[in-house]
Amino acid sequence: MGFSFSNLLKSKKEPISNQAFPKIKFDGGTKYAENETCDVYLDFEELGGFPFIKTILIADFPVKIKRIGCTLTFHFEKDSLTIHSDNTDIDSNAIKNTPFHVSEIDFEVNEKEAAQIKNNKVLRIEYVFKNETHSFKTI
Repeated sequence: MGFSFSNLLKSKKEPISNQAFPKIKFDGGTKYAENETCDVYLDFEELGGFPFIKTILIADFPVKIKRIGCTLTFHFEKDSLTIHSDNTDIDSNAIKNTPFHVSEIDFEVNEKEAAQIKNNKVLRIEYVFKNETHSFKTI
């Protein structure tokens, strides 16, 4: 086995752990749900008389979806409601100097769906991106 200076001079990169970073503080919405490493902010909005749900996901994973969008399921005590994203293309942005990404996703809802979400106790929510499911407990 030979000696090599290049092995001594190589930088030793250690993988960045999410545990080394505190959760990102975000003031642009109402914190609605979370899991160990991610936060979901959710607000009901209205545009031109049509209601929609604006969500912001701050997560330790990026989201990049073309043409199919995603779904968001609200789980109640005895029922669930699944809604589809308004846009079919979803792309998250990396948060500088952290391992986190922010994704803004809007969902169309009608008055009945909005009332169901507002008036019932939501136990948890689930985002489905392609074949990946991410579950969050409401706070």
